[in-house]
Amino acid sequence: MEESVIISNAFHHVAWGTPITIYFWLVGVSAGSLVVSSFGWVFGIERYKPLALVAAILAIVIMLIVPVLLIWDQGQPWRFFYLLLPAYWHNSVPMAWGSLLILAYPVFMVIYTCFVIKNNQRWARFFGIIAVILALSLEWYTGVVMEFNPGRYINHTALAPLLFLTGAFISGIGMLILVIWVMNMLVEPRKQIKWELIEELAKYMMIGIVFDMFLLALEAMHALYGSEGVFMAHKYVLMELFRFPYLWLEVIIGLIIPLFILVTPLKRYKLGLVTASFLVAIGVYGMRIWWVMGGQYMQTFY
Repeated sequence: MEESVIISNAFHHVAWGTPITIYFWLVGVSAGSLVVSSFGWVFGIERYKPLALVAAILAIVIMLIVPVLLIWDQGQPWRFFYLLLPAYWHNSVPMAWGSLLILAYPVFMVIYTCFVIKNNQRWARFFGIIAVILALSLEWYTGVVMEFNPGRYINHTALAPLLFLTGAFISGIGMLILVIWVMNMLVEPRKQIKWELIEELAKYMMIGIVFDMFLLALEAMHALYGSEGVFMAHKYVLMELFRFPYLWLEVIIGLIIPLFILVTPLKRYKLGLVTASFLVAIGVYGMRIWWVMGGQYMQTFY
């Protein structure tokens, strides 16, 4: 009896902190950038081929940071492989499948990029399809892992995979626009990527922003009219303790201000598009902060 009391009253520290929030954000940016890279080689939109290599390399470079964050969070590098061993593997565990996705995605992404460099349309398309599927699956799995926890009211929603996929898409485009903007200033004019393509990408980003705002509005309605636990999580965690990353960083700085720029004459200026792209990328990171750390808060301290 005493043992059960001690266990039930144990103080549990937050399991996931800043390294995991950055990890979720970087994986999303990588996946979003790779999807844009596939526009030309996988989906056959010829005008996007000039930026395909830049987008693919950006996706690879970002994914190189991910293992460092996972090892940092776990403390021991070999723990990552536990879920792949027969003694630990279980088909019903989303994180086990996620381990396979994290390993497979960079491999196929690099192979796809090699065939893009070789200008091999057939094999670039073949491996690009696999890489895109893995990229989308990785973001979907991330949302599913967070969703399957009824004790975390903020995370326990069927919209989680859609929120992660949408955030990955718009942050990937935002980061890619920033990289191309810097690259165009460093290379000679004939090697620059046409700004018309950037403006077109900004339109896709704007559509993603509107859809992301729609999803957040649905979540807010669910919180205001949902169960007591969900209402408390929204009121005390999101609107008080995590007010800055949720309301200011994601909603206002990351969605409302960029949308204002993209629907007004400000979008005609390069600085306007670059500013909107930067704010979107930062705003999505704000979502990762409140989703990971805010999601654990009530389960940990209440």
